[in-house]
Amino acid sequence: SALLDAFYTERDRQEAAQRRGRELTRTVTSAHDRVVRKLGMLEKEYAASQDRDTLRLYGDLITANLYRMERGAARLTAQNYYDENGAELDIPLDPLLTPQQNAQKYYKNYRKAKTAEEKLTEQIGLAQTELTYIDSVFESLALAENERDLNEIRAELAEQGYVRRRAGKKNQKQPALSAPLKFKTSDGFTVLVGRNNRQNDKLTMKDANNNDIWFHTKNIPGSHTVLVTDGKAPTETAMEEAAVLAAQHSRAKDSAQVPVDYTQIRYVSKPQGAKPGMVIYVQYKTVYVDPTTESKAKQQS
Repeated sequence: SALLDAFYTERDRQEAAQRRGRELTRTVTSAHDRVVRKLGMLEKEYAASQDRDTLRLYGDLITANLYRMERGAARLTAQNYYDENGAELDIPLDPLLTPQQNAQKYYKNYRKAKTAEEKLTEQIGLAQTELTYIDSVFESLALAENERDLNEIRAELAEQGYVRRRAGKKNQKQPALSAPLKFKTSDGFTVLVGRNNRQNDKLTMKDANNNDIWFHTKNIPGSHTVLVTDGKAPTETAMEEAAVLAAQHSRAKDSAQVPVDYTQIRYVSKPQGAKPGMVIYVQYKTVYVDPTTESKAKQQS
């Protein structure tokens, strides 16, 4: 009876974790699709703003031909003196406006398009950053092994406004994060791998020493990976095995010849206001590794 109770309890727990994992995956997928649609619209508007030089040209040609224009005309056919062949252009006009007002309208639309380009560039950058963040959450979900891992990801998504916070006391203290994955290289160095973005931040920005070596797949969502040096010079073997671990815990885990950047922790920083797991780094080098080969580094309990 006790064995049956334990069996069904464990089965129910696993099924509940699987449901929670599917719910979080649906939430993140929905957010991903929303940002992709938004990015598409922004890029379309940006492309439209690139035609603003034509607006200024129309304004210039109208101004240059004011002497021969009459109010009420629906279009102006004028020689384009910017064209080396002197081709003629048909410029649409608003018949209710004077020639001078038509010119000013084109200049105004040109200035609006120029301003729009600046704003759209900023918004496109923000959307691309959000998409990168969402992709990193997908990788965290792929690494999740148990209910605690999923709860940590949900808490992160709640902090970022993607899901509702669970009912409870205000300012309730968040439970301590679980430990990162721990590996031992074949020559004895410790390598730590973050399981999710909040853990990545803690590992990189708080726990690691300035002389430890930080690894991350280049422009590919993945875990922060830290080779703990303990004040020693890292061996080539340890560096290679840590790079392989970084590639194996990334979206490129099934690829070959994956680029992995590495640098000392001292050269990794987190911009103010950046989303969990998002950092910048300088003075780095890149190595190419094959994550499909069996790792020589062994996972520790």
